[in-house]
Amino acid sequence: MTSGGRLIKLARTRQLYTGEPFHVAKETVRGGNNRSPLPVASVRQARLEAETFAKLCGGGQWWAHPFGIASVQAEAKSAVVYLDSHTTFRSGDPYPRSAHALDDLLPGAELGVQVNGIVGLRVAGIEGPDLHLTLAGGECHLILRGTAGTDWAEELDERWHRLEKAGSPPLWQEPQLTSHEETHIRDYPRVWRAHRGLDWLGSALLRRIAVFHTSSTAYSSRSWIHDDEWIFELDTVRGIKLDHDAFLSRLMDPLWGIPLRIHSQHCSCDPDHQLGHSTYTLQCTYHLAHPDTNGRGGLQLRFRHGPGAYSGGTRSTLERLGSPAKWLDRVLPKSSPDVSSSPDHERTSRSSREEGGS
Repeated sequence: MTSGGRLIKLARTRQLYTGEPFHVAKETVRGGNNRSPLPVASVRQARLEAETFAKLCGGGQWWAHPFGIASVQAEAKSAVVYLDSHTTFRSGDPYPRSAHALDDLLPGAELGVQVNGIVGLRVAGIEGPDLHLTLAGGECHLILRGTAGTDWAEELDERWHRLEKAGSPPLWQEPQLTSHEETHIRDYPRVWRAHRGLDWLGSALLRRIAVFHTSSTAYSSRSWIHDDEWIFELDTVRGIKLDHDAFLSRLMDPLWGIPLRIHSQHCSCDPDHQLGHSTYTLQCTYHLAHPDTNGRGGLQLRFRHGPGAYSGGTRSTLERLGSPAKWLDRVLPKSSPDVSSSPDHERTSRSSREEGGS
């Protein structure tokens, strides 16, 4: 293979993990360390990225891309997270992704109870569509890049006044860790330690965010942390082959992936079994851990396969949010019984016929 061909191949592979545009991936690969193409974050940077990812990837919403993150560009002590434009709740109401992110991320003290948001998170500045974030004490840097028209200053001001009115001190402009945050850490020591043990994993996943889009058959992805384990549920609709082995192979690739090993597994897959119109959902569960641990902590992946997990109209919702058509055709094809039978799809098809569409 020529050097140019190898460069293109590396750039294409990088895209599968980061979601970056090809020209950006190509330039990064050209000037980077191809023996370690996706850098490992520093300790402080890993905590900032992991806590941000944990807050952004909960369930209950639809996004153009899994978790509402289109792509990520990262170095050892910095990262840029490209957000989708809008999210929508299951009610169908749209909501700016930037606003949703701030609702979850910004720290505010609920007096006598806890600190909501990320303990120690600080707003370092605004430059156009970029919101610069760090932790109290610095040595880390994360940029949330909004879409055109994002007004971070207005969003921040609105939340500041909302918290003040509710009697909850906003904390994201304080130069040091506040007494509220120090108390929160003391009051929840077990949770704090468990989450710090997962910082490396959350950062590594965020830096490979595109695998949930490029290498998964899931149309719906959500996650949460329980004790010392980061759990992901990935829903694949019936009629689509559940290919979790391909996802695991990409995630654990020795060069591009995360240093993980399968600690235990329970696979319900049966290649000869057809779900048909059954309402039964299969689940294959994999527990992954770092090779240097005894299996405690780590990643739990729940690959679910069955009828649409939520009400009909999911494909139409994702189309309105701007999900790429090629991805939708792969994970939610119109031929799927859970798409073609939904009332929303029938209305869309009827409108297309009336307008002369196919």
